[in-house]
Amino acid sequence: MSEKLTTEVLVVGAGIAGTTVALALARSGANVVVAERGAVCSGSSGLNAGGLRQQFTQATSIEAGKDTIRQMKTFQDDYGIDPSFRQAGYLFLHNGGRHLATLERAVATQNRHGVDTRLIGLEELRELVPGINTDDLEGAAYGPTDGYMDPNSMVAGYAAGARRAGVKILQEHPVESIETSGGRVTGVRAGGVSIACDVLVNAAGAWSPALAALYGATLPIKARRNQIFVLDQTPAPGRLIPLTIDLVTGLYFHSEGSGIVSGYAEAPEIPDAPPSIACDWDDLPMLVERLIHRVPKLESAGVTHGWAGLIETTPDDNPIVGWTHLGNVYTVAGFSGHGMCLAPGLAPHIAAEIRGATPGLDLDIYRLERLDAGGVEPEGVWGGEGISRGTAEVPA
Repeated sequence: MSEKLTTEVLVVGAGIAGTTVALALARSGANVVVAERGAVCSGSSGLNAGGLRQQFTQATSIEAGKDTIRQMKTFQDDYGIDPSFRQAGYLFLHNGGRHLATLERAVATQNRHGVDTRLIGLEELRELVPGINTDDLEGAAYGPTDGYMDPNSMVAGYAAGARRAGVKILQEHPVESIETSGGRVTGVRAGGVSIACDVLVNAAGAWSPALAALYGATLPIKARRNQIFVLDQTPAPGRLIPLTIDLVTGLYFHSEGSGIVSGYAEAPEIPDAPPSIACDWDDLPMLVERLIHRVPKLESAGVTHGWAGLIETTPDDNPIVGWTHLGNVYTVAGFSGHGMCLAPGLAPHIAAEIRGATPGLDLDIYRLERLDAGGVEPEGVWGGEGISRGTAEVPA
């Protein structure tokens, strides 16, 4: 006989979204089980550049990012794991025009919500990133309280906190089937275990559409390859440089040890998201060309290693959060590369809504229905326009 479990909430996925929502649910008094296909943080969450920022265009996302940054201050005391948060700031480089207009609107909104961001000129930019080529730039948006951390440690901390709060995390338990009846999920089979639940939370990231298909739903979420490479040199030896996102060339980089990590905007769609994905080293010359253009002193740097993961993008690069066509299925997916920034801050509000309370943040901009109804501005600071579709203006 197979093992049988009964729980109030079953969360599928043990990445940043699944672990934080499970923790928040448990703290609110819910009985929670998490079913994870592999190990904790074995999907996309552990394969990103580790950025944490508050520089978004949507008010709810700004507030969520603020809370995530706030949590970093006591993270090690709270969870017993050092997330290696380096509050070195975030930069968005621009060359005027539509990029500047987007950043001006975003900074104004961020300031109204108490976030210390500002537009800076080329002189200050050159101080923050020594040796940067500013010939084709007009300035940047700067968020000094943003930064970057180790995503694996961060997710491990939230998972540890969830376990201490009573959450049962089933690793190596891929979902095999989902039973529905009367417009509700009635049972899930994962890794040979039969699980009865009152609520199912789809937090499966890039694999959430495949999970949704098991209960008869579709999600407008596309999996895309995101590649990151590590270089053995830095333009600022002995100090940290901000996480720098170049809206002109479609490039990003930040300090990592004695070197930097870097990647580029283009993220091709990967149909039928596989469990894992490898780097395409043929794309490295494109990154090198852009990096040397922006920071010429890195011409002599060597690439030590790289990796690839999947980001889960929606048409407007805002996540999908809310109930589905089934009465007891809740979606928390489609973070479009912003999951580490947003999920920890959103989790308490998501948990409140799942438990029947009113969330403290307005989650309406994340509803699936907005994609048909319109009215929600795409996340324009560094969303699909750059990172998903690769439409950055690459220099000749």
